[in-house]
Amino acid sequence: MGARKRYFFTAGGLILLLIFLVMVARYAHRANSSSSFENTKVKGPKGAPIQMVIYSDFQCPACRGAVEPVEELRNEFSDVIQVEFRHYPLEQTHPWALTAAGFAECAAKQGKFWEFHDQLYKEQETWAHAPEPIVFFARYAQESGLDPLTLERCLEDPKTLGQIRLERSIGAKQGVQSTPTIFLNGRPLVGPLQLKAQGKNIVLEELKKLASKLRQ
Repeated sequence: MGARKRYFFTAGGLILLLIFLVMVARYAHRANSSSSFENTKVKGPKGAPIQMVIYSDFQCPACRGAVEPVEELRNEFSDVIQVEFRHYPLEQTHPWALTAAGFAECAAKQGKFWEFHDQLYKEQETWAHAPEPIVFFARYAQESGLDPLTLERCLEDPKTLGQIRLERSIGAKQGVQSTPTIFLNGRPLVGPLQLKAQGKNIVLEELKKLASKLRQ
């Protein structure tokens, strides 16, 4: 383990602990999040100082490619990152993205979003090229343990589509033009390559900012 890594787990580790225990509620930077709507598609500690907001499309290959680096970053900084998924289906190029988003949103209503999310991306190359992807979505719903009647009502509810449209609208106002676009405390990264190259450094920079506030 190099000197930089050792530093992170000594002095840096103390900074993280202090931030997490003392400063989170006061200094958590939420410039990239919105309180104007309810979103249950989150994981990680509530009020975490690092907010990762992901605008993604389930039929987008690059979005599938971002799943692994997102998880790697979240696992490395698990105590200080909260991940929030927001829908951004690009229907012009991905004809089944909106339908997939609808199923995923309904899975979220039953507390199964991340299981469904993982299955959609894992099997993307299968369902994205199928003549009737809904058959696969229904199977994933069953495998995820979703109640079929509740799922059916949710898919028919106009509020489901409304939530997806709202999230995409918020993303567009934030400057999202392609997927995946990932915001780390409001700082945008486009695509998995940028996330891999810059994500960790941005997290460390944001934590240093919070540590500086702690000393004030």
